[in-house]
Amino acid sequence: MSQENVELVRRLFKAVEERDLAGVLAAYDPKIVIREAESLPYGGVYDGLAGAKLHAGKYALTWGPFQTSAEQVTDAVFLDAGDHVVVLWRQKGLSAHSGQRLDLPAVSVYKLHSGKIVESQMYQADTSAILRFLESKK
Repeated sequence: MSQENVELVRRLFKAVEERDLAGVLAAYDPKIVIREAESLPYGGVYDGLAGAKLHAGKYALTWGPFQTSAEQVTDAVFLDAGDHVVVLWRQKGLSAHSGQRLDLPAVSVYKLHSGKIVESQMYQADTSAILRFLESKK
């Protein structure tokens, strides 16, 4: 089952990169719990598919001004951990206003059950740097 778990998380990342909300939601269990650092504009704990939609919307609204299709590519590496999948990826952005680029490492951990993601936890390398970058559009 673990290889199927990796493939499911791969599909999730592809959907995120393509901003395919239906593809994102298809990967999640109806009782999904998503956790992001509270300090981020899209941070917090999101419960269920309604919470997942809210999280995706806030993420897209935050990063939309900073990501062309090139910055949406996460360069993800997927690590099989049985009922968990760990993903090493890059948070990227480009400020049209300042010309500043962001390219930071991140780690996400996904817990799977019965072929769906039931928990998602993102760990950003430097939330302060992300917040400073997001302010660069102002």
